[in-house]
Amino acid sequence: RTLAPLFSLRVYILRYPRMVAWAVVALVLSAAAMLTVPVAVRRMIDFGFASGGGAINRYFMAMIGIGLVLAVASAARMYAVNWLGERVVADLRRDVFQHLATLGPSYFDRVHSGDVMSRLIADTTQIKSAAGSTLSQALRNAIMLVGALALMFVTSPTLSLLALAAIPAIVFPLMAYGRSVRELSRSAQDRLADASAYAADNLGAVRVMHAFGQERTVAGRFAGVV
Repeated sequence: RTLAPLFSLRVYILRYPRMVAWAVVALVLSAAAMLTVPVAVRRMIDFGFASGGGAINRYFMAMIGIGLVLAVASAARMYAVNWLGERVVADLRRDVFQHLATLGPSYFDRVHSGDVMSRLIADTTQIKSAAGSTLSQALRNAIMLVGALALMFVTSPTLSLLALAAIPAIVFPLMAYGRSVRELSRSAQDRLADASAYAADNLGAVRVMHAFGQERTVAGRFAGVV
């Protein structure tokens, strides 16, 4: 019920400082370019169209330049965070499997091997999104929030306060909905682990299953688990 365990991933992320630096630079550039767009549009209208159109070409070129910076920075950010996510998950799976290999038979008497395999493959895939794109989007949105608030108050403090007053009505329902989605997601991962464990146990003993003619029974039970 807390995000604190995700901070343990920093050990894996910081193994690649060069790619982390690249991701941070691309993240800041993309957020800054996005914040510059409304300012550039305003100046294009005020000094391009309104002034008789003499400087319109210059402001359009500036807009195109901002768009190029945004496109390149966004692509670099996505590449860097996905690269980090893949490496973090690969290292995590390796370390978890090395630990599993040291556990005694009594552990696997209590835990289904199929459940362990599902956790090793499916659950770590969820961690990949947290260590990669989700963390990057959170940082980018935080930068844009601070920058947008600053621009709003510079433009009109009164309208900014009115806009901020509506935020609790928007954020609190989203937080409540997010908790329910998290519970559903966790339940879905648990059910997937149960299905994987059941399938692995029966396919690993397929000769016994055939010998007792339990193919339809096993398939029906697996369908129910799924």
